[in-house]
Amino acid sequence: MTLSTISEELNLTELPRQSRVHAIFIMVLLGLFVFRVAAQILQLLAPTPILPAFEAWHSGTLPYGLLFAFQIVIIILAASFVRGLWIGQIKQNRRLGTVVAWIGGLYFAGSVARFVAGLTFAKQNLFLSAHLPGIFHIVLAVMVLTVAHYHLSNITGDEA
Repeated sequence: MTLSTISEELNLTELPRQSRVHAIFIMVLLGLFVFRVAAQILQLLAPTPILPAFEAWHSGTLPYGLLFAFQIVIIILAASFVRGLWIGQIKQNRRLGTVVAWIGGLYFAGSVARFVAGLTFAKQNLFLSAHLPGIFHIVLAVMVLTVAHYHLSNITGDEA
């Protein structure tokens, strides 16, 4: 066994472990997001005092039906990505990772800015002061940044 053969074997065994670590992290974030979607539906259909009111779960920017449809699409896309990571089907791509990193970074910065504004100088603004949606936008932004991290981590010149 040569040094290059050992190196190739390590790269082949490292990628599934690395992709599974990313998959697990995204699954945790996705679990939080699914909880948010389920909690809001529960509050719509059978309100319970242990959760915030239905209105607290969204800022009212979109009609709830449209918001729910977007949430289902996000869940399906994220679950599909997690599955692809878990079975080693998603190949790393530096260009895609760079684009996703920029999008995720801007989304994260905007989400944090919205959250901070809603807690401080813009408390009267209904959109900015909707704290639960603000938190979950941060969760989604971290999910996007995790996708970017996967695509950008441990890429050699041959894989880019």
